[in-house]
Amino acid sequence: MLIQLTIFIVGLLGAALLSYGAWLVYPPAGLLTSGALAMIWSAMMSRAVALQKQEAKRKREAG
Repeated sequence: MLIQLTIFIVGLLGAALLSYGAWLVYPPAGLLTSGALAMIWSAMMSRAVALQKQEAKRKREAG
């Protein structure tokens, strides 16, 4: 549990620093970077939830 929380916090901090660094170069780039990271995160989480549901369905059908 602690490792999952640590991974989440480090990932969130990395995304924030990446967006801030892009913003320092060119302010609209910071906004674009944070938006792109949010969309990637959303897609990854949606896929993870779908895979969990699919695995749970397989277990119910097999058991």
